[in-house]
Amino acid sequence: MKKGLIGLVLSSTIVLSGCTFGASAHEQLSEALSTVFEEEKGYRDAQKELASLEKKEQETFNEVMALTQEDTEKVKTLVSELNDSVEQRLALLEEEKQSMKNAEEKVSAVEDVASEVKDEKSKTSIKELDKALDDRYAAHDKVSTEYEALTEKQTVLYEMLLNEETKQEDLQKQVAEVNSQNEKVQEAIQTFNDSTIAINELKSNVYSTLSSEK
Repeated sequence: MKKGLIGLVLSSTIVLSGCTFGASAHEQLSEALSTVFEEEKGYRDAQKELASLEKKEQETFNEVMALTQEDTEKVKTLVSELNDSVEQRLALLEEEKQSMKNAEEKVSAVEDVASEVKDEKSKTSIKELDKALDDRYAAHDKVSTEYEALTEKQTVLYEMLLNEETKQEDLQKQVAEVNSQNEKVQEAIQTFNDSTIAINELKSNVYSTLSSEK
């Protein structure tokens, strides 16, 4: 029942150019992207905490599955820990979502830079970067939606562990549902990570384009 919410982060590396033309655009774009990067700090911090919680929760779940029906009180204690972990993860997810929302609101500054650049090649490159940033935040929204759906299925599973009448067949079915939903989460994360990689590459291309202008 492996699960995880691990996403790549934007590169903070910014190379400034000393060229006469494009120096201002460089500085404006660098400042805009630096602001976006800083706004995503909450996202990065939440990712670290989520990874820790997920690892611990997996270990606790495995411990529960190793118990027998005679260990009722121990099961109750561990399931309570599992439910607490889910609540903590959802709280962190909300912090992450807010961080990404704040960052997304700062992306408009990138579009502003595009509107001020005269060179059409540079303008096009910056607009492509702007769109890629928007697509990335949309991809993160998808990750969040799928992850929330995963926690709902996990909660159902944990409650089933408390019911002594739960049949092994039903338990296995719910585990399968959790695993199936986790696959959707992983697919969404992969799309998000791919978009992050694309943005970091686009950013390098934009700076290169601005640097080549005279």
